[in-house]
Amino acid sequence: MTGVIWLVRRQQRAFLWTFAALVVAIAAYIVWQRVEMAGYLRDHGIDGCADWRTYCHGKRITGERGSGPLADAYFHVYDTYRPRLLGTGRLLLALPVVAGVFAGAPLIARELESGTYRLVWTQSVSRTRWLAAKLALPTAALLAGTAVLAALYTWWWRTARAITVTDVAWGTAVPFDASGPALVSLTALCFLLGAALGLVIRRTLPAMAATLAATVGVLYGLGALRPNLMPTRTLVSNAHGDFGAIPRHVFYTSWRGIGHGYLTRSGQKIPWDRCSLADGADAMVSCFTRLGSTGRHYEDIHPASHFWPLQWIQAGICLAAALALAAFCVRWIRRRPTGKAAA
Repeated sequence: MTGVIWLVRRQQRAFLWTFAALVVAIAAYIVWQRVEMAGYLRDHGIDGCADWRTYCHGKRITGERGSGPLADAYFHVYDTYRPRLLGTGRLLLALPVVAGVFAGAPLIARELESGTYRLVWTQSVSRTRWLAAKLALPTAALLAGTAVLAALYTWWWRTARAITVTDVAWGTAVPFDASGPALVSLTALCFLLGAALGLVIRRTLPAMAATLAATVGVLYGLGALRPNLMPTRTLVSNAHGDFGAIPRHVFYTSWRGIGHGYLTRSGQKIPWDRCSLADGADAMVSCFTRLGSTGRHYEDIHPASHFWPLQWIQAGICLAAALALAAFCVRWIRRRPTGKAAA
């Protein structure tokens, strides 16, 4: 087994060194941006202030450009660091795709396509041990590297969110899938998905194409599933459709936009998309009236306290799927012939 591990390490050293360099570069950038941003917040007196508050350290914030040094500092942080934060999140979200397409899919497909696996199998190495050695090292490297990047990005995001990105729903792909255990588990899932497809398809380029399509499907599926992983809470307006009685920080720290519409007298929900605006605003109002709307709005949200539970629930789903794929690979390579040497 030691010889197989040595061989696998030699075969994958280019990938391992490239990935390590990428992790170091992204980690250094995140630390630099976070430290620079925190220094700006501290130097301009807005450290610890959230932009949904009316006062910051006893000074009033008007929230308009040019209305004062505090408001100007807020907008500078928003304009400067928000694009960098979201751009870095999108880069991190590309890591699972890259892990699946360029690391997982060719890992076994290339061996089966070229026939080089036969040399190892003739050295009294079982197919299962060969597969375990092929998967273990890159999986460990990917988990370790993405864990570091996810922790650093979460550190940056939590510092910036109260100041700069309150208009970004935390349940969307960025930042949710780019932070915490969600990124780590998603990377493991995509890598093993690519490895499984490479094992079944046995040709490198078709396996990479199939992995890309499957990975996009996984990301889309998680985005559609995520709002339903925990029960939402419902905010209800007054008779005039005003949510003013709801504390402002609830709006700015919650994941909103999950569902909204009007309520009937019995409290039943009429989703916003039940009536169309295509026929005009008056027709839309008439439509809701016919459905029993009282004019009171509702909005389904996930409060800020749901962030970490949702992270761990999604991570559990991804890790369970990754383990199932690993088990599938083991079963497939044991039961299915993969060439003359397997006959």
